[in-house]
Amino acid sequence: MSRTFPGLRASPLFVLGCLTVLIAVPPVHAADFGSGFKTHSVAVDGGTLSVTVGGSGPPVVLIHGYAESSRMWKPLAKVLAPRLTVIAPDLPGFGAASIPKTGLDMKTSAERVHTAVNSLGYNKVRVVGHDIGLMVAYAYAAMYPQEVEKLALMDAFLPGVAGWEAVYDNPGIWHFRFCGATPEALVKGREPISRVASSSWSTSAVP
Repeated sequence: MSRTFPGLRASPLFVLGCLTVLIAVPPVHAADFGSGFKTHSVAVDGGTLSVTVGGSGPPVVLIHGYAESSRMWKPLAKVLAPRLTVIAPDLPGFGAASIPKTGLDMKTSAERVHTAVNSLGYNKVRVVGHDIGLMVAYAYAAMYPQEVEKLALMDAFLPGVAGWEAVYDNPGIWHFRFCGATPEALVKGREPISRVASSSWSTSAVP
């Protein structure tokens, strides 16, 4: 069944984010969430996705944000694990996932995550999306509504849904438009440190 969803097929925002990370950040190791969690390398669409799974109870898929990986969920995953089965994939091209030759868009990413989740035996899930990951989560739920029991979208906007441009253009609430006196004051005198950090920040957000 072919369906079209606003902003998901060819979002330049997601493509830009993927290209930025792929060019600037070296490969990282698979996530290590600690005891009770296992990271799987799942063959998907000619590549691989790294998916960390652990805990017990109803399954919840946690989709990370821009310039991050599944490692961002490590502290929360440990809290959820006693009552939920945590499924934390690295989006295609991020973290330990392979770099896809095509399909750096929300819909294709959601399809690949869905394939990986299904291959691990999970067909009824709850889905959580953070930052740009919420766009992938939205696509997942829109394409597979019978498989998504609950959906949580956090910390970004949905391209194509009315009002998203105003959020994107507001430097006070969306980091792609961070500019002006405050950010400059934060890095003043620390420019060399900032340059080093910007090349590796996506791999060091969570120890």
